[in-house]
Amino acid sequence: MKSILIPFAIAACLCTFSAHAKLPLINATCPGKLDVHVDQGGPVYVNGKEAKLKVVNDNYYEAKDAATGTTISISINPDGSPDMSYTGKNRANGVCRIASDTTAAPAAAAAPAAAPRSSNPASEKACLAAVSKSTSVASSKLSVISSEFSEAGISVSVKVPGADAPWACMTDQKGKVWNVSYTGSEGKL
Repeated sequence: MKSILIPFAIAACLCTFSAHAKLPLINATCPGKLDVHVDQGGPVYVNGKEAKLKVVNDNYYEAKDAATGTTISISINPDGSPDMSYTGKNRANGVCRIASDTTAAPAAAAAPAAAPRSSNPASEKACLAAVSKSTSVASSKLSVISSEFSEAGISVSVKVPGADAPWACMTDQKGKVWNVSYTGSEGKL
C-alpha cells in the first residue's frame, strides 16, 4: 500500500507546483487598506500574511485571507498581464491597483517597455465578447490594447488578428457595451 501512496503523493506535489508556476510577481493595493504581494509562482500575501491559494486554472487564482475575510481574485490576461479584484466582508468588493513596476509578462520581457495601461476587467471582458460577436473571431484570439476611463464611459481598444486597425468599444462603468466599431477603413474588413 505504501508503494502506491508515495508515487501518488509525489505526483500531486509536482502538479501543484506546475500550476502555480504561471502566477507572476505582483504588488497591488486594494480598497479597504489591503496590500497584496504575490511571489512569482505563489504564495500570495495580504497585509503581510500568507493567504490560502486556490488554483482554478492556469489563468485564474483565488487567495483567501482568513484574517481580513477577503478573497483576492487574480486573472492572467492572454498577453500575460494580471488583473486583480477583491471581495470582502459586508459585500465589500472592488478592483485592485497593480503596481506597474513589478508586472512584466514573460513574452513582453524582451520587448521595449510600454506604458502601463489602466485595467477595467468588466469592460474589457464585455468588449472582447462584443468584438468577437461582430468579427466572428473567438474572444480567446482577441487581445486588449488599451482601456481608458472617462466621464463618458470606458473606451477599450481591441486587437483582432488579421485586421489592419484595432476595434473600438465603449461601455458604461459596469461593463455594459453601448458601441462597437472598426477604427480602420471598412474596405479592409
